[in-house]
Amino acid sequence: MPRLGAYILALAAWATVLSPAVRAGGFDHAIESAGIRTVKLYGLGAGLQAGYGSGIIVSEDGLVLTVFSLLIDARTIRATASDGTRYEAEVVHRDTERQLALLKLVQSRHPNQPDGTIEQANDAALRFPFFDLSGRPELRRGDWVIAAGNPFKVADGAEPVSIAHGVLSAKTRLDAKRRTKKFPYTGDVLVIDSITSNPGAPGSALVNLEGRLVGMIGRVVISELTHTHFNYAYPVDVLHEFFLEATGATPSKPEPSGRADEERPRPADLGLRLSKAGYRKVLPFVERVRRGSPAARAGIRPDDLILSINGKTVADVEACNRRLETLSPQEPVVLVIRRGRTIHSVRIEWEEE
Repeated sequence: MPRLGAYILALAAWATVLSPAVRAGGFDHAIESAGIRTVKLYGLGAGLQAGYGSGIIVSEDGLVLTVFSLLIDARTIRATASDGTRYEAEVVHRDTERQLALLKLVQSRHPNQPDGTIEQANDAALRFPFFDLSGRPELRRGDWVIAAGNPFKVADGAEPVSIAHGVLSAKTRLDAKRRTKKFPYTGDVLVIDSITSNPGAPGSALVNLEGRLVGMIGRVVISELTHTHFNYAYPVDVLHEFFLEATGATPSKPEPSGRADEERPRPADLGLRLSKAGYRKVLPFVERVRRGSPAARAGIRPDDLILSINGKTVADVEACNRRLETLSPQEPVVLVIRRGRTIHSVRIEWEEE
């Protein structure tokens, strides 16, 4: 027994040496700091993509940083703060290369108000607690980190956000894919253990034990090196660079095509949205048709599968979107679609100006 007791004491001593130091109340302070600066987001979802997520407040007037996803394509984006106050949010800027987006909280509704009562937010009166992106807290391998967000939509109102903790494993370059497509962001990421990108978690704040922002949880990807799910976070310096570009403090980087995303013609001009759900290949199924749009007038319906556009075959959503972006509003569009087991040729006329 004496030898066993000595062995246990030796193991405890080694654990003390090897484990990251946690000061008294460190977790409590970090959790509280992250919780009041994190919002729960609700927007558009389809298939395997959740219609909810997380975001972090990065300015006193309510700018919110989150990941680029289907969620922010919703006509109305809702955000719920830590006190349960609900806001509507507008997209300020999106970056498809870094897969980041910046939102602005613009309207509020207190949880005690009726659902139909929405008050216009007074920007002069609103003062949000926020993360300072310009800080560069020291972060070493093995340091404790805490993630605060809304995985699995557990918190809907004033409930506290969900918390996960782990340690920083490494900082590396990202080489990954989502499903079968190359993930466009290939910059630096923080590799973290015990913190996973479950549905709703992307956009969560990653803080150190002082409650200072060190990163933001990214979307789930598959590592090209290991072919397994890869959990990571954007470092705070990457977030700060994006924030400065999005707010006009520094010039924005051009899109790979040479044109800004906002200037690129979108398939929404026809009044249809394609589904982004799929596994090995994302087929160009119609997810939604806007009422009164050219596509609606032509009889296009949700779940129609687009086979070709003006005589050119489209194999997947990406090819279909590229083809739609080349269309001229002055010329009619002929779509060949499959509806159930039948093939139809549909002519779409553009609205006359």
